[in-house]
Amino acid sequence: MRYIPSTTATSAATGSVANILWIAADLTVTNPEIADPIREAAAQLIVGGSTTARHGQAAVELAAIVAASRHPDLAATADEADWATWQRQLTEPWPILADAAATAARIGRYEAHITPGRWTA
Repeated sequence: MRYIPSTTATSAATGSVANILWIAADLTVTNPEIADPIREAAAQLIVGGSTTARHGQAAVELAAIVAASRHPDLAATADEADWATWQRQLTEPWPILADAAATAARIGRYEAHITPGRWTA
């Protein structure tokens, strides 16, 4: 299988929570050694002037909510403010990050502005 990373089609969506989460999901596939892909994704966008630390923290919190709903036993030991603790414990973080990104896109009405990352045969 081959992975096609997400793309952001409009400047309005660039730097959004959805954009941060899609970049983070992409990083879990393309650079699995990164301990905190959400922080890395947000940092790239912050340096470029496209987002704020506040959006980065919102991305962490949304991803933690999705992770906790799927792994309630881990929720007691993982810090909702720190994605790295979740990342270390999850065997497959991509589906969680992708679902959190899709949720953020719906909330922000960016569904038509961001093409999700996806696997192809």
